[in-house]
Amino acid sequence: MTYWLFQGNPKYYRIIDGIRDFEQMPWLATRYAKEMAAGDGVLIWKSGEQSGIYAIAEIIEQPQRSLN
Repeated sequence: MTYWLFQGNPKYYRIIDGIRDFEQMPWLATRYAKEMAAGDGVLIWKSGEQSGIYAIAEIIEQPQRSLN
């Protein structure tokens, strides 16, 4: 199992609300998406003034390609 660090920028996404309100949270993965797998661990990092790791999660399915 691999662990990934997902960064949430509060300027663009209400990361704390997402952690609190959602059982599952979609996340845009680009650079290493092909290496990620279901079951891998995720550390959710909030950037900004009160930066730090705010949640530990798990990837539940292989990342999908965007239709855009």
